[in-house]
Amino acid sequence: MRNNFIKHLLVILIIFSNYSFGKEFEELFTIYEPIESSNKIESSINSAFNNLVYRVSGSNSPSNIWRIINSGSSRKDFITSYAIKNIDNVSYLEVKFNQSLVVNKFKELSIPIIGYSRPVILFLVEVKSGSDSSYYVTRDSEKNIDKVFIEILDSASTKRGLFLELPTFDLEDKRNIANSTILNSPIEEIISKYNYDQLVKIKLTNLGLDGWSLSGDINEIISHTSYSEEIYKTLNDFIDLMINNQFQDMTIDTSKKSFINISIEGIKNLEEFQLSKEKLAQFISISNLEIQSFKNNIITYKVDLMGDKKTLIANIKSSSFFEILNDKDKDKLSLIFIK
Repeated sequence: MRNNFIKHLLVILIIFSNYSFGKEFEELFTIYEPIESSNKIESSINSAFNNLVYRVSGSNSPSNIWRIINSGSSRKDFITSYAIKNIDNVSYLEVKFNQSLVVNKFKELSIPIIGYSRPVILFLVEVKSGSDSSYYVTRDSEKNIDKVFIEILDSASTKRGLFLELPTFDLEDKRNIANSTILNSPIEEIISKYNYDQLVKIKLTNLGLDGWSLSGDINEIISHTSYSEEIYKTLNDFIDLMINNQFQDMTIDTSKKSFINISIEGIKNLEEFQLSKEKLAQFISISNLEIQSFKNNIITYKVDLMGDKKTLIANIKSSSFFEILNDKDKDKLSLIFIK
């Protein structure tokens, strides 16, 4: 099923970080597009490119797509490879795009970019169906109403390129939740174990003949007759607005140029030097690296930046290869390499 594939894909894409700011969305430039048959490849490629632009720009407006097309570029110009893959008995066109070509086109047209570091938004969804005790939606929930939430979050995560997550409760968590009361709820303590950038609380309550109510961070009355469709639209609209707000502070201004000196400690041999340089160069906001010095296991680069130091720091914080030692100086940044 497609939902199972999206879950599988999200697991592949996530690189867990010890930092509270974001995770690294590793396959940022790879799109999996559903395809019915091989004669639909052309339309699937077009759709994959459109979704890539949405994902990389952080904007779901089609205007950026048309700016690229009107500049004389074809969607196929940016493709590295594509292949049909069957996953969970569903056919997908896996389209890999060339990061350098895409980024250079965005720079040429001054289209903003969001790098690999993407926000983590944790959804705490409590369901009061009226037929049994209230519970929280988790990744492995099987009830139909729960699957609506899971499908919406998975689809938006993959399309927009970020992490919309649900909690996973262990046996102790489940026991504590089952024994909770109005005066003694363990949920806040349980949620404190998670790293996230934003917490969204939603309560879905069965109102009987009057339908369902959504309360908390979303407030809406949902009719019984079309509850799946209404929940889908309400939650999608909410998520789109929330993502747009999150991405505002993460956008790299491709028209803005600056430079910074970056010193990296902990380089012990040639292999670590090569790997650290490769990982540093992968940050989208870095357009050029030039070695300034290398002594006492510390290498210093002069770095040409798109955007500013703030967006670079946000991306570095989500990396599993570097830790920031000092970011106080305006034009300097000190890191330590972690292999």
